[in-house]
Amino acid sequence: MNVFQSLGRKNHIAGLDALRALAIVGVTLFHMFPDTVKGGYLGVSLFFVLTGFLLAFTSVRSWENGSFHVLRYYGKRIKRIYPSLLIMMLTTIGIFHFLVPDVIAAIRPEVESVLLGYNNWWQIDQNADYFTRMANASPFTHLWFLGIELQYYLIWPVLFLVYVLWANVFGKRSGAVFFALLGLAAAVLMPLQYEPGMDVTRLYYGTDTRVYALLWGSALGFWRGGMKPAGLQFRSTGDYSWLKYLAFAGILMVAFPAFALMDGQAASTYQWGMLLMTLLFCWLIHLVADDRLELGRGLDMPLLRWIGRHSYGIFLWQYPVIFLFNRLGWTKWPEYWALELAAILLLTIWSDAIVDFLLKRKRPAVGSSFIAAQCVFFLIVTTPGVALMGYGGYGIVASSNQKTSELKAKLEAQKAAQAEANARAAAEAAELAKKQKEDQAKLVTQQLTGVACIGDSVLLGASGDVRKALPGAIVDGEVSRYVGGGIPVAQSLAAQGQLGNVVVVALGTNGPIAGQARYEEQTKELLRILGTERKIFWVNIYGPNLTWQDTNNAYLQKVATEHPNVTVVDWYAEVSKHPEWLSADGIHPNDAGCAAYARIIRECMERTLTAQMAK
Repeated sequence: MNVFQSLGRKNHIAGLDALRALAIVGVTLFHMFPDTVKGGYLGVSLFFVLTGFLLAFTSVRSWENGSFHVLRYYGKRIKRIYPSLLIMMLTTIGIFHFLVPDVIAAIRPEVESVLLGYNNWWQIDQNADYFTRMANASPFTHLWFLGIELQYYLIWPVLFLVYVLWANVFGKRSGAVFFALLGLAAAVLMPLQYEPGMDVTRLYYGTDTRVYALLWGSALGFWRGGMKPAGLQFRSTGDYSWLKYLAFAGILMVAFPAFALMDGQAASTYQWGMLLMTLLFCWLIHLVADDRLELGRGLDMPLLRWIGRHSYGIFLWQYPVIFLFNRLGWTKWPEYWALELAAILLLTIWSDAIVDFLLKRKRPAVGSSFIAAQCVFFLIVTTPGVALMGYGGYGIVASSNQKTSELKAKLEAQKAAQAEANARAAAEAAELAKKQKEDQAKLVTQQLTGVACIGDSVLLGASGDVRKALPGAIVDGEVSRYVGGGIPVAQSLAAQGQLGNVVVVALGTNGPIAGQARYEEQTKELLRILGTERKIFWVNIYGPNLTWQDTNNAYLQKVATEHPNVTVVDWYAEVSKHPEWLSADGIHPNDAGCAAYARIIRECMERTLTAQMAK
């Protein structure tokens, strides 16, 4: 069962559409306002539990009436998932083909990972942090979730067979308990693997670390699916019903603050928070699905039903729309979020209407009046949409077969040579340091020998020129590294005695370093590790499409004011005058830009150190 789809009338459970609505509203608000609705990603956990519940419940009912068939099961999954997904992806790529073609220049591997159901692992391999909006993010970043769902759908017939065999021997409720215990075993993987300060991408995206929510949902679905039909159950006497209503209210009182406040990068989230919330979601579904209570029927309000039934389309369209608004700078418009939301809803209605027409031959019309006019309007809107889908298909075929552009290839080549170059640089630094004399000019040169450089892909791309400008430099650049990722690098270099007295930091392109407590804490921790005795040169950032550009650069100026040992290398001011220094993405320097980048760092260091010695 697709978690975004409603049950058929025969198996309808009142209130589940409302829970879908709660989940999708949380996820949407998190994507739109990640620094305000910090815990909205918890809606994903609720979706996982709902997926497991619905799969188990419908499978049991189908098995009991003799209609469960593996091929029919897979056919239903394909029809419910892929038509809407293909419409969204092809249309998105078609639109981006005209507005931001560089984003889709190498989209093919990502599209393959989505359609084949392994996107979460693909993103882990790409080091794509969900909680830090990377400069190299994608309009399909949110589809990691669908990867886990597709993998669970794929193995479900095997899991269901295990349940059937177990239930036949030990009983239905025992089978549900068995799945609950499987989920418990899987649930310990996340807290066991978590380490303070680690990049949580692997834990958040991993199938093994998230499958417990699906298993617990399945256990709940087996429990309810194995019960007698509702019509044969006795109504509750009401003696203890008030406790269940009280529990329902209590869960909501915990869930809503958690959706607003539970930080996706906090240690508590991975040690116990997400686990606790998943248990609460299981309890919530159990209460809503209890037909002896009025909770489900009370939640079946028209608005919540509509949102719940269209939650799949809302989920699919939201990130491409939000990504496009950010990329084109439309978030600077007043009340831009209202336009984002309107675009998401309209695109959802449009794509759902196409799917209904293709699969159900349902006319794209609302109500019984003006049907012909509505159909004509739908045709007028759909015609350019189909054209865009055609461009989307062309974009996939024409894109690179690797997510490796010319720039990325250069970065990978630089990374491959980095370790060997660092070893040579360490030896070179030791040799050069012996030969340098004690006059002022050479003292500066001596300080600029063996400098440690910590940065992201901008530094990595320019590492060759940086080594020329700073002989003996130890350069550690990494694609998609954010400020928190610089902390273990600094610790490692310090442990190896390679940190030196002068350090260049080039971090901030891949996400905020300020603006929220968690970002500033990471920045302060990196500065604490580097210490007050070292001279730190922090290169500011340039990226007109990066929403955190101005915030990061302003914060670096503040840091330099508060820390006498910190100097800002103003790459932003220089490259702003020379767009010809930049690659097609408008962020990474090309060959000429890399040479200028290294020169600007060197000149800033010489000026600063010379001025300090003159005092």
